[in-house]
Amino acid sequence: MVFIILVLGLIYFFQTTLLDDFYKNNKIASMKQTAHNIVENLDNEDLRSVLNSETISNEVCVRIVSETINVVGYGDNKACALGQLTDYQLLRIANEVASNGNEKLFDDYRFQMGPKDIEDIYIYGQMEEINDEDVLVLVSSGIIPLAATTNTIKDQFMIIILIVVLATIVLALSISHFIIRPIKQIENEAKQLPSGNYDSNKIITDNSETESLNNALAMANEEIKKADKAKKELIGNVSHDLRTPLTMIVGYGEMMRDLPEENNEENINVIIDEAKRLSTLVDDLLDLSKSESGKIDLVKENISLNDLLSSVYKQYEGFCKSHNIDFELKTIEDKEICVDEKRIKQVLYNFINNAINYNDKDNKKIILGCEKHEDKYRIYVYDNGLGINKKDLANVWDRYYKVDKEHKRAHLGSGIGLSLSRDLLKAHDLEYGVDSKESEYSKFYFDI
Repeated sequence: MVFIILVLGLIYFFQTTLLDDFYKNNKIASMKQTAHNIVENLDNEDLRSVLNSETISNEVCVRIVSETINVVGYGDNKACALGQLTDYQLLRIANEVASNGNEKLFDDYRFQMGPKDIEDIYIYGQMEEINDEDVLVLVSSGIIPLAATTNTIKDQFMIIILIVVLATIVLALSISHFIIRPIKQIENEAKQLPSGNYDSNKIITDNSETESLNNALAMANEEIKKADKAKKELIGNVSHDLRTPLTMIVGYGEMMRDLPEENNEENINVIIDEAKRLSTLVDDLLDLSKSESGKIDLVKENISLNDLLSSVYKQYEGFCKSHNIDFELKTIEDKEICVDEKRIKQVLYNFINNAINYNDKDNKKIILGCEKHEDKYRIYVYDNGLGINKKDLANVWDRYYKVDKEHKRAHLGSGIGLSLSRDLLKAHDLEYGVDSKESEYSKFYFDI
């Protein structure tokens, strides 16, 4: 609205204050151009035709005076004052033109024409030598007073400004109704998110941009709700996993203190195992915190692929035998790879822990292997366990996500390993994924 008022004010200023000056300047420029055109055609046989054309098109009158020429062209102005000039007046004008460099504009000249003077007439004179003869070309034009025109424009502009102001108010109210009001509603809904109110109302709008903003807010609201719910589940699950080893450590410790006969190697091993489980959980939580803040540091070095797989296999070989799990290692030709060995082992540990924890079959089978896949090596962990439902397949890598909603204490690991594995593989710029069929198998892998 301010911009429109400024533009109208500028136009108003030019049309009223400067209109008279623009008008006079244009008239003078037209007179000068007419004089120049006639001077260029003074020796033209068709001078009369040029004279008529110039006077009509530019609405001026012309007089050409020399010792042998005295021609007056009136155009549409039959009352042209140039035709009424006396010889004395013409001589005076000719002398002033000659003394001013052969051209001069008379803008305040008063001609005595008998009982009344001729005012508001501009005369432009130009002198040229043609065939050893001085020729004076005079061009005149009447200046019409613009006071009445200016007043009319002022009145018109007052009406235009009033109409524009009213139209702007209507437009502003319309914009407020169709755009600003929905945005305010969206803002109010967004302010509810920090307080934990995720049940936002659907905002109806006909504006496509506002609708996109509304949809983005609704999507963000849904994602925040899911993340908040999942985080609460994680806190509950982690609290359970922390409480269990702590309870067992305290329980066995008190039993060994109060009952000397219980102070044996078996009970000490239980305490050590639960302390290790507790340490693993804390380490994974710390790693999860680092990954969320983007502070995972990699120490890459060249290592043997088969040595890496063999080392991981030996780490689990004894555990799998004691728990009747058929654990197999499959390798192909050796290859040197450049990775952070500790972090890649952590990924494989998480894959194997996941295979152990989610396999309830009697004939449990796990394969740690490597195979060629296109132009890369695919390292994988296969198990013949529960498999994953198609609707859950894309979410198993997400933080806080659990396929089984009922919390079950893991045999190994912390239960948050897959999200950590995803972050570690992304830090290595490695492609990863999972193939699975419900109730048949799961195969977690990454390509290198």
